[in-house]
This record gives sequence, structure tokens and C-alpha cells, in this order.
Amino acid sequence: MPVFTLAPVVTYLAAVLALLVIPFAPGLVGLDMNIGLLYFFAITGLGVVGLMMGGWSSFNKYSLLGGLRAAAQVISYELPLLLAPVGVVMLAGTLSLNGIVANQSGWFWDWYVFQQPLAFIVFFIAATAEGNRAPFDLTEADSEIVAGFATEYSGMRFGFFFFAEYVNVFILSALTVVLFFGGWNAPIDPQPILDFFNISFTPTLDLAGMGIGLLLFLLIGVPLIILAITLPIWMLKSNWSFAKSLIVGFILFNVFAAGLLGVWAFLSFEAVVGLFWFTAKVFTFAFIFVWMRGTLPRVRIDQLMGFAWKWLVEIALLNIFITAGAILLIQELTR
Repeated sequence: MPVFTLAPVVTYLAAVLALLVIPFAPGLVGLDMNIGLLYFFAITGLGVVGLMMGGWSSFNKYSLLGGLRAAAQVISYELPLLLAPVGVVMLAGTLSLNGIVANQSGWFWDWYVFQQPLAFIVFFIAATAEGNRAPFDLTEADSEIVAGFATEYSGMRFGFFFFAEYVNVFILSALTVVLFFGGWNAPIDPQPILDFFNISFTPTLDLAGMGIGLLLFLLIGVPLIILAITLPIWMLKSNWSFAKSLIVGFILFNVFAAGLLGVWAFLSFEAVVGLFWFTAKVFTFAFIFVWMRGTLPRVRIDQLMGFAWKWLVEIALLNIFITAGAILLIQELTR
């Protein structure tokens, strides 16, 4: 039936569309919206609709239970997930993810994780539950309900569900980095170092001169360099043919050239530096999510629901009140 077929598509699209507002580097963002954070939560919340569609249309009691659990889990953990970044929004004065990252530039102690540690803890726990990751993977608990919403799925439909789950891991890691760990900003302020070495991120390029120089390098320089690498390999490896040595020399040249190009781009373009730091931080959190899946035992469904309503919501509200009070106190002292 159409609902059964469209369910994994809806889940996957909800995850992918959230990438639109994630700022990967300076100037490298799909759409810098003034309400980017609100858009992110609105779109990611639609993923549960696909899980419920799959659970209901499978005509399987385990699938239906998985879909109902997904709905209950999202309703419970969406609230602390939304409340936790409110303190960050109050400090940054904007809902734009690009603006939030810009406000964390400088040294690592300017990151909001040091100003909002309570919010970070609540957000990380809620994000783990929102992404259906262990120990909160109750929607697909194989020890209880076989595979939950995905019990009747196979092939690419099954693959799309779990591809969407790992896309969710990436975007939740990205949002954690953007909100609390400075986004694309380096842990140290690079400006004094750039000023010392007289490095500028606004290189002026003579395209005509570069084109002629690049053409000469490709026609003359590259063959000579490959030959210079190949001859020692051929002489040292006496049992290798010249053709085999030439292939190895060509591969080594490409690895070396790619490394030099990467270093040049890192030193010349701010976007490349930002993308490097952003990617390193995001994959650190993705590693933590995978690590947790292989380490922590799954909780019970009543523990899952009770923890959200009895602890996380109250802590998130307390953090908002403390942040608001601190902002008012600082304004009074500096008046």
C-alpha cells in the first residue's frame, strides 16, 4: 500500500531537509534563516510521522507498538530538546544558527558549553533519545518487539529507515557542535597567528597567469616529477617492470599533490579551515553515539518516559530561569 511504501521516504526526507540550515563553514550554509533553529526542530520532528506510518501500515502488532513508542518518545523528549537551547538563544540574541556560531568565535572558553553546561547535558540526552540511539532505542527494541516499526520491512525500504537514523546521528551531532562547541570556530583564536605570519584569507588570484602556469606545470612538471619518483622505485625493485613502477610512482605523486593542495587550501581559505574544525567536532560526537550503542544497556520504556517528564523538563526550565536571572544581574551591574 502507498503508506507502507512512503513511510521510509518521509523519515529520510525529514532528516535530510534539516541539513539546509546547518552552517558547515563561513559562507557554507544552504540557507541562513533568522529562524533556523525553529526550522530545524520543526523539520526533524516530522521524522516520527514516517515511523508511525510504517508501524501502522505493516499490520503487525510489533510494528504498531514500535510506531506508538516512537510517537510517545518524540512527544516526551521534544520538549527538553526545545527548552535546552533557549538559554543559548538568550545569550546569542538570535535563532539563526549562523549567528549563534559567530557569537562563539575566539578562544574555546567562549563556547556556550562552558556558559550553559546544564543545557548541554539536557540537550545531549534528549538528542540521543530523539535520534532513537541506545540506550533509548525503544522503537526498535529487538529483545522486546522484534524490530519495532521495521519488522515487516526489507531491502531498500528497510535500508532507508536506518540510513535516515545515521543521517540523524550526523545532524544531531552537527547541531550539538553549532549550539555548544563553536561550530566551525577553532579552539584557539587564529588571528594573532595569522597576523604574525602575515597570512590573509582573501587571496588575490591572477587567473590568466595561473592558467598559463598550470598548463606548463601539467605538460612539463608533472611528467618530470612522476619520472623522478618512478626511476628510484624501478631501480630498487629489480623484479618490477617499468610499467608497474610507473603506476606506483603516479599513485604516490597524486597522494603527495593532494596533500600539498590540502595544506595550501587550509592556509589560504577560511571556509576550508572552518570545514575542517566542524567536521572534526561532528565526527567526534558521531563516534560517541556509536560508542554508546555498543556500551550502554537499553532502558525500560517506563524509565525512558519518566526520566523525560520528571527530570529533564524540570532541569531545562531551571536552566532558563538561572540564565535569565544571570543576564538581568549582569545588565544591572554594568548599567
